[in-house]
Amino acid sequence: MKLESNLPKQSPWLYTAPLLNTILLLLVYFLFTSDFVVQSGISVEHPESNSRLTGFDRAHIITVAAGTDSALYFDGLRISQPELREKLKANREGERRAIIHADKHAPHGRVIEIGNMALDLGYEVAYSTVPPKS
Repeated sequence: MKLESNLPKQSPWLYTAPLLNTILLLLVYFLFTSDFVVQSGISVEHPESNSRLTGFDRAHIITVAAGTDSALYFDGLRISQPELREKLKANREGERRAIIHADKHAPHGRVIEIGNMALDLGYEVAYSTVPPKS
């Protein structure tokens, strides 16, 4: 005996609406989460390292560019070394962590000098690197 349904046939749009909703949610999710990558806005060529460090997601970004003047940037704005010291001193209540994005061709002494300045002012310091190419 063959069973037959007395229900009316449903429109195919009824089944595509949840599919489109899921695709839209995934698209929005990936578009918004792509902004969570920390970038300084200044193009530097990072040195390579196998180490990884977590917990610096809301840290201040100090960028040391390559070249003879080795320009300094604090959170994307160009700044001099005395101004950097004043900005770091003024931030007593905020986040006390700093990531140093130094170009691999920047003078090593300058990079260490900036790191020591932040350490002396009570900041935790991390040096930005990239994983080695394999």
